[in-house]
Amino acid sequence: MSSDEEQERPPWCLYFKLYCFLDVQNVPRHGLEFVFMFEQAHECLISGHFPAPEDTLRLLAALRLQYLQGDHAKGPLDLHQVYPVCRLRAKIFQATKSNSQSLEKRRTSFLDGTLRLGLRTGSLRKQKMEEEQMLEMWMREEMSATRASVVDKWMRLQGMKQQAAMLRYMDIVMEWPGYGSTLFDVECKEGGFPSDLWLGVSADTVSIYKRGDARPLERFGFKEIAAFGAPQPSTFRLTAAAREMFFETTQVAEITKIMKAHISNIVKADSGGKTTPAAVTVTSC
Repeated sequence: MSSDEEQERPPWCLYFKLYCFLDVQNVPRHGLEFVFMFEQAHECLISGHFPAPEDTLRLLAALRLQYLQGDHAKGPLDLHQVYPVCRLRAKIFQATKSNSQSLEKRRTSFLDGTLRLGLRTGSLRKQKMEEEQMLEMWMREEMSATRASVVDKWMRLQGMKQQAAMLRYMDIVMEWPGYGSTLFDVECKEGGFPSDLWLGVSADTVSIYKRGDARPLERFGFKEIAAFGAPQPSTFRLTAAAREMFFETTQVAEITKIMKAHISNIVKADSGGKTTPAAVTVTSC
């Protein structure tokens, strides 16, 4: 390989990721594994897989910034790195879906502000453009307000050490009773649940959440589960408590794999073997 090719080739790096949580309560808080848990918790939060009020999410973003950068300093802030921006888009979508009057009020206000640009027209194409621009402006407003709130909370953390910021972050995250679950986005095909759901798999239970809610709609212990599997590539079947449920998802293999890992751990514990707090996978790039 030529020297030019070696320079262009990206450097090797290792990614450590928790495969599943087995015993989150007994992980030493000053060990490396706890840092893995912290990074995994933040990844879940950024992807929208942590149910919490807006104010809590903003505090967690501030704690993450304190952990990464120390005390607040002026400069650009990439909100996507510390806050689940997808929550803001979902909030706007729900507002437009459930309150047409609010949407029309914003649209009228937007049109009044852009009238001189000649955007106001009766054509469907122009109307769609107006709505897209209005929603984009709405999103920028939400981003700006959230960024300002995060910065305000970050400034109040002045003097907090990196380790303390991480521990405070994890204390908040672990207050959620579902912490330790791996959440999967699924859609209910059959089973009597709403359409958009989270399927949460933890060390001893499988829980069904309405997406974004902190409390499960249903919870099944592994000993209640009679069968699970994939009758079709994108369908996950769960039979528990004399009920048969079907969920549409692209992560059938991942759900099955992690459930088998937890069941194996339960069998090992029941037979007198030792359990480990968490399983870790390592990949290279």
